[in-house]
Amino acid sequence: MRNFLFSICLFFMYLHAHAQYALCGHVSTNLPTDQSIEVSIIENHQSVPTNKEGNFCFLGLSPGVYNVMATSEDFVSPIVKVLVNEDVAGVVLEIASTQLDTVSIKGEGKKELKSMHSIKTEIVDLTASSLSAVSVEQLMNRSAGIRIRNTGGLGADADVLVGGFNGKSIKFLVDGIPIDYLGSSMSLTKFPVEAADYIEIYKGVMPTEIGVDALGGAINIVTKKPTRSSSNYSYEAGSFNTHRLTINSFVRKSQKWSFGVNAFANYSANNFKVDNLPLADETTGRTQYITARLFHNKYRQYSAEAFFNIENRKWADMLKFKLNSYALKRDVQNDFVSRSRAFGGVYSTEHGYLIPSVEYKKAFLDKRLSVSQFLVYSQVVFQLVDSVKNVRYDWLGNKHQAVSGSEMGIDLTNLSRPVIETVLHNLTYRGLFTYRINENQKLIFNVVDNYFNRVADDLNRYLSKTHVRYNRVIAGLGYQYYFWDNRLEGLTQVKYLASQTKGSLANAITGEVEVPVQNSGWSFAQSLKYRSYNGWLVRASVENTYRLPDQMEIFGDNVFILPNIKLKPEKSLNVNFGIRYEHLDLFKIELSTYYRNTKDLIRLKDVSQFQSLYLNLDKVKGYGIEIEAVVKPIKQLSLSGNLTYNEFRYHGSNMSLDNNNHFLNARVSNMPFYFGNAMATYQSKRLFTKDKRDFLQLYWSYSYVHQFYLDFIEKQFEPDGFLGLFGKSKVYTDRVIPIQQIHSAGFIWKMKLKKSRIISVSSECSNLFNKPVYNTFKMQSAGRSFTAKISYSF
Repeated sequence: MRNFLFSICLFFMYLHAHAQYALCGHVSTNLPTDQSIEVSIIENHQSVPTNKEGNFCFLGLSPGVYNVMATSEDFVSPIVKVLVNEDVAGVVLEIASTQLDTVSIKGEGKKELKSMHSIKTEIVDLTASSLSAVSVEQLMNRSAGIRIRNTGGLGADADVLVGGFNGKSIKFLVDGIPIDYLGSSMSLTKFPVEAADYIEIYKGVMPTEIGVDALGGAINIVTKKPTRSSSNYSYEAGSFNTHRLTINSFVRKSQKWSFGVNAFANYSANNFKVDNLPLADETTGRTQYITARLFHNKYRQYSAEAFFNIENRKWADMLKFKLNSYALKRDVQNDFVSRSRAFGGVYSTEHGYLIPSVEYKKAFLDKRLSVSQFLVYSQVVFQLVDSVKNVRYDWLGNKHQAVSGSEMGIDLTNLSRPVIETVLHNLTYRGLFTYRINENQKLIFNVVDNYFNRVADDLNRYLSKTHVRYNRVIAGLGYQYYFWDNRLEGLTQVKYLASQTKGSLANAITGEVEVPVQNSGWSFAQSLKYRSYNGWLVRASVENTYRLPDQMEIFGDNVFILPNIKLKPEKSLNVNFGIRYEHLDLFKIELSTYYRNTKDLIRLKDVSQFQSLYLNLDKVKGYGIEIEAVVKPIKQLSLSGNLTYNEFRYHGSNMSLDNNNHFLNARVSNMPFYFGNAMATYQSKRLFTKDKRDFLQLYWSYSYVHQFYLDFIEKQFEPDGFLGLFGKSKVYTDRVIPIQQIHSAGFIWKMKLKKSRIISVSSECSNLFNKPVYNTFKMQSAGRSFTAKISYSF
């Protein structure tokens, strides 16, 4: 072992001593002096800020050809190609405020680099769509391999499918931090497009910087990081009495300190029409099925954050203090798996009144070592209220006398009032350390510690509480390297995961548990990417991943989902491969495929009409294929599309009671397996002005989801044809979600006024032909809807 470590040290010393050069220059600009300018090398993602005189310098570069550019908040310089085989000085980059048409180029540049990582990453650009009257959910659904299934409108819970995995196998983060401390306030169906810069969707292997234990993918919301004073206000109104207000304001007082506020509010009645609702005739006892509007489905949310930055000090590059606060209320129209009964007095609330956090960043050792620290504490209060007694509602909103003590069918007699309260205390720490060995190599260490303490009303004991603690630690070490003039990129990483649960929870399935439950494991991953000079890119990755159960799977929600602290981690072998070709800015196509072999898959299983439980049940194996392309036949027109096919099969269960052996090799149930999107965008500048100060964009989108079954269908009875895409099942079932084809269209018009002020108006019609939309459990979603939005920024 000593000889091995000594050899490793010699190897790194040799690399460090290899020939390294400096690349220095000057940025020529007529921008205001308070605007920060950053110079970037495209090949290795390295960036440095200019000094007050506009000078910059990169040190420790290996020989090669580098593309260098300068960017400010709104403008970008032309890219300059530099040959480095000795120390280079005198490189000049020009950036001027007259370059009005380069805003979108800059956005595509940085985000495009992320999409070309060795790890497959989809980038959903929210900044480019911030002026449109479209939701984050709609933007995500237009991406390859992504499907969000929302059943209740604005604010409803949603199931996210990424790369063949869904549910808890997909993790959510904000700026690389697990999102648990913000409750559900930043879920994909709730926050507006103005609330973030872009969204990273990782498929398969996670970067070391992403400290989560996702089984098949992760979604990272990257917030905006403005560098100069700016403000944006937007108001959106739409069908079903929907209103959304967003405020973003940032003030830079100097290069030493700045502050800002981000806030948004959502409201919707969500009173869209739903078909096949059961209505019983009390005189005849017969049940008829009607079409009616949802009458108890409102959603209200208020969310705000204030922050203060201390920057560019000797002891800190950036120290940020932030305070979050939010509150939301959602009416519960029915139980979460069906609409067999209507609720008229059930609603849920969620509050995170004061959530403080602190973030610290500093570069040491001549900027070779970068340190980022984040700490946050939150207390989130969840309440489920059943406000009526001995009453039931029908789907026309009429009250009827009943003998049940609660609408939900839950026994609330052990509570002093009809309110089920759960308080979740969360303490999250993230430490990220990056050491750049030389220009082509770096080490990354990331550790994330989530501590949860849940106190909840005990429905089984009179006026008592349950107390459960859950601690989850994930530590990762990655080695990233570049060779062959940065054309070959690799990432080798290992992660250690451990969790411990303490407390006492009981249910009818697992019994009562009071002893600690511990889980731990290792995850290994390797990814490689090769990019040629003529537009080709090939990447591949492999990992044996390991996912710890999250707090919802262990704790349940204390009402509809029962607790189970005996859950074991999920395990999966994932292999990913992709190839991409891009010809200038005219044409781009990418083909991706992946293989998954998953064991101990955690699945929600019904135990009664109204309650379910997470169990380690299924073994799933299969593959998926994604293809996406973008074509620009003319400068103003962009055509894009994608298709996804998933062939994931059931390979047995850990629960003998399932008795599902005859379903071996059956397609995974309640899961879309073939879907795609198409989109056309046309842009026109100087519609009303000759100096290109106004801009018009017209777009049309199309979404297709093939039929899929809510239950297992034996393979021999599946539809015939290529990949089973034609015909119907050979056994009759009405538990099928039919083919869905949705068309949407909209426009964006913006005008640049004096002093960098911009006003914009946009509108969209979703589901133009009002086709029925069904999602998980065959619950119908909203039909045709209209949205209009106005934005003003300065």
